[in-house]
Amino acid sequence: MMKNIKPNMMEYEVEAYFDFSLKKNGVTDYAFETIAAAGKNATVLHYSENNCKIENNSLILCDLGAQYKYYNGDITRTFPANGKFTERQKEVYKVVLEANKAIIENAKPGVTFKEIEDITKKILTEGCKKLGILQDKRELRKYYFHSFGHYLGLDTHDVGSYEVKLKPGMVITNEPGLYIEEESIGIRIEDDLLITEDGCEVLSKDIIKSIEEIENFMK
Repeated sequence: MMKNIKPNMMEYEVEAYFDFSLKKNGVTDYAFETIAAAGKNATVLHYSENNCKIENNSLILCDLGAQYKYYNGDITRTFPANGKFTERQKEVYKVVLEANKAIIENAKPGVTFKEIEDITKKILTEGCKKLGILQDKRELRKYYFHSFGHYLGLDTHDVGSYEVKLKPGMVITNEPGLYIEEESIGIRIEDDLLITEDGCEVLSKDIIKSIEEIENFMK
C-alpha cells in the first residue's frame, strides 16, 4: 500500500489499496472503519470520510485493522505522500516514535496503564517544548487528546479495567500521537503488544516505522 501512494491521489484510493491487500490474502472482515487521512485531516482523531486529495509534502495517517477468526488488529502508520519527510515532519515524527519505543520498553507485567500514560505524556511534553509549540504541560491536551492505548481482542476497544496491572496474555495497543492542526501535521504510530512473562512482544514488528525505513521503502 505504502509503495503505491503518490501526491494528487484521493484518500479513498489509499483505503482501496488496503481493501485489496486484505482480500488478496484471504481476509474479508475489518476491525473498524479504515482511516486514511492526509494533511490536516490527520489531526482529526477518528476521521473516516477519506474523500480529499492528497497534497504534495503532506503526511498520510493510516489507521487500519483486520479481523481474523473474530480477533482484531489495530495498527497505525504515518508516512509522506511523496516519499520524503520534510525537516519539520521529521522533528515531530521523532518525538512520537520516541514515545512509541518507550511504551514498548515499559509494557510488562505489574505495570498499570496510568504508569505508562505518565511516561508517554512526559516524553510528548518535553518533545513539544523542543518543537516550540508548548510552554506549559497543561497545554499538551491540545496536541495529544487520547490515551497511549487500549485493550485489544474480540473487540477493537476490548473490555477490561484500566486500573488493574498488566498480566501475561493481555494484548494492548501502543499508539502515541501528536496533532498540530495549525501546521497540518498529524502523526500516530500504533503497534499491537502481547504482554509476556518478562515484557512484551510487538505483534506488528514487521511493519516498518523508522524514518529511514519508510523513505527507503518508498523510493
